[in-house]
Amino acid sequence: MKPIRKIIVLAFIAIAILAMFLPVATFHDNSANALTADIEKQEGKVKSAQDQLDRWINGGKKSEADIQKQRDKVAKEQTKLDELVAQQQAASADSANSGLHYAFLPSATLPAELEIDMQVVNQYKLYDSWNMVERERVSETWSFTSYTVCIWATLGCLAVAALLIILAGNKDASKLYTFASFLQLAAVLLAVYIVLRLMSFPIKLPYGNATLSIPVVVMLLAGTIVSFTAHVQGVHNSKRSMIYVFCSFLSVLAIVPFWVMIVNATRSSSQIQNGVSLIPSSFLVNNWNVLSSKGFNVAIGFKNSAIIAFGSSILSVYFSAMTAYGFKVYQFKGNKFLYAVVMAIIMIPGQVTGTGFFMFMYQLGWVDNQLALIIPAIAAASTVFFFRQYLEANLQLSLVEAARIDGCGEFRTFNRIILPIMVPAMATMGIMAVIGSWNNYLTPLMLFTKPGLKTLPMMVQELRGDIYRTEYGSIYLGLTLTALPLIIVYFAFSKFIIAGVALGGVKE
Repeated sequence: MKPIRKIIVLAFIAIAILAMFLPVATFHDNSANALTADIEKQEGKVKSAQDQLDRWINGGKKSEADIQKQRDKVAKEQTKLDELVAQQQAASADSANSGLHYAFLPSATLPAELEIDMQVVNQYKLYDSWNMVERERVSETWSFTSYTVCIWATLGCLAVAALLIILAGNKDASKLYTFASFLQLAAVLLAVYIVLRLMSFPIKLPYGNATLSIPVVVMLLAGTIVSFTAHVQGVHNSKRSMIYVFCSFLSVLAIVPFWVMIVNATRSSSQIQNGVSLIPSSFLVNNWNVLSSKGFNVAIGFKNSAIIAFGSSILSVYFSAMTAYGFKVYQFKGNKFLYAVVMAIIMIPGQVTGTGFFMFMYQLGWVDNQLALIIPAIAAASTVFFFRQYLEANLQLSLVEAARIDGCGEFRTFNRIILPIMVPAMATMGIMAVIGSWNNYLTPLMLFTKPGLKTLPMMVQELRGDIYRTEYGSIYLGLTLTALPLIIVYFAFSKFIIAGVALGGVKE
């Protein structure tokens, strides 16, 4: 790392550390709002006494002494109300200049005068992640252990990162730089967390919620983020490590939903409703029995979905590739116009043509017929567009001309020369087509009425039809069985996708 960049990194780390010792929030004295409930209650008493006085005066059944006594009562209640209003006004005037100032350090604990409003916590179910020890002592202290630990951890990460950067010297590549970058990344995440956590504490009256000091917050967040960014950009090893971290994060983000779905397939409905878990349970057999009792025939669902998905995908991929090849190779009149029509079809949502499609299939007599979902898949405008763009980048017309010179027919040229070139693109669009057809729920629902033609998505949807109790475990098991073939298809053809990416990245 260059000396100038190192100075910049260390300077912003120092700014972030300094911000942790400055007042970052103020808990203003909110006594004025604390008096609001008392004022409203007193207003009710005044109104009640005045109404009773009016009834006595208009009724004429009370003596003048009783009426005068009631007048004195109204005046007395009004005097109390005026005093409360005066107190509220005085408290409002003083609240702007009074309050509790709070800095993350050196104590790392909230002021002892503060109390958390447990009514808000219970109403919105805040901080469900607290452990039982914190729940038991929540009425005694408001400096939660996890919050305090995060504050000290932020300071520790910044301090150790600065020390490692100093010890690394002027070396261009050092493991100390890499370790420092990880510590700085942790400091960035912790800094964001402690600021958001401070904003989320519901403070009980007479104090209000935290009012953040924008300059101090900017110093803390900018110091951690700018120092981290400058460090990573200045050290190649650190930059590469952060790229690995980011890619790993995206991978986990993509895998976790599938893992949660598989785990929930082994859990009971009560366990699923209680919260998320990443550890499988022991209710898989019970969920399978629930599926079987509800008429969920996995074999029939697999067969119907497989016939429709793979049949339509094969036709869609083959004929779309042929169409794209025709647009690319044959320069005939109307070529551009027809291609524009294909592009316009992409803009039309499938739901718009749903009614017309059903009527067309009904007139053909294809209702309750799997051909209604297989044959029309030949017309796939988006697949044609993808193949056309792929051929634009990877097909040399000289190959076609050479085949013609050698006496090869047009269909043979396409099948023997063009299709092998398009294998990566066909594998990619084949996966997309299988996924789209396999997960299709609306179109089979419109066309199929016979139980023997139901696809897996239709069967899974019917599991939610029980009005007395919803078995979430069996639903997740059905979803897992539905998604499992798609996962297998993806892993089977993923090497072709990688090959397509690699082929597109090679320059001639």
